[in-house]
Amino acid sequence: MNHFIGSLSTEFIKIRNSFAFWLLLLGAGFMPGLVFFVVMTKWKNFIPKTGENTWTAYTEISWKGMAFLYTNFWVVLLMCLVLNIEHKSIAWKHLFTLPVKRSSLYLYKYLTLLILFASLYGLFIPFWLVSGNLLGILHPELKMLSTKPDYLYLLNTCFHSFVATLGVFAIHFWMSIRFKNMIIPIGFAIVSGIVFVALFQGRAPELVYYPYSYNYLTVNPQQFVSNNQIGVFAIHEIFSLLYFAVFSLLSYVDFVKWFKE
Repeated sequence: MNHFIGSLSTEFIKIRNSFAFWLLLLGAGFMPGLVFFVVMTKWKNFIPKTGENTWTAYTEISWKGMAFLYTNFWVVLLMCLVLNIEHKSIAWKHLFTLPVKRSSLYLYKYLTLLILFASLYGLFIPFWLVSGNLLGILHPELKMLSTKPDYLYLLNTCFHSFVATLGVFAIHFWMSIRFKNMIIPIGFAIVSGIVFVALFQGRAPELVYYPYSYNYLTVNPQQFVSNNQIGVFAIHEIFSLLYFAVFSLLSYVDFVKWFKE
């Protein structure tokens, strides 16, 4: 257990000295800051009517912004930046000479990135709450200090958004191992985002099979896409978990059996 914790700590130390650490902070704070700016400039449009809660509109805008390509691209950049640390310094050769199994090296790296991804939501919530309360201070007419956001909805959406993005997470973990050049996975993500927009505009029901659409479908379900539930998960979230399982296995086998620096 001590060795496991020590190995994870080493991974985080490497990341702390890279831009990936700042990507986590900037990524968590960017969307609350952007939504804060939008509402600040048009605050009169958000003055609640009797019985309304401004936090509801603030929540909707924030999550739609997070889900429409933003979270996917953040995950892609995280993968590229973290794994590029090893590619750029040719560190894999050194790591493979250590008396540590490749499967263990894979596990440490994978868990580190999963923890960083989960941390995005952990940091997003306080940034978001601070920005909303600051709006309430600057514009009391919005009544954001006298009302509260739906905390249960907030936590539930964080969880389902995380699950919906796991497919993209696993795909780009494998790609970032396989390709040393960051342009390839980033370019693939850009093209995939364009395809998502085209399919969405065309109201294609096939979006349920397309992993780059899952985050947005979780936050903003569409009638033209199947919304069937299996337990607590929407059908596209089940597909996300399947993508996660398949590409996690692929990247594991690739790293342990075939990968060479």
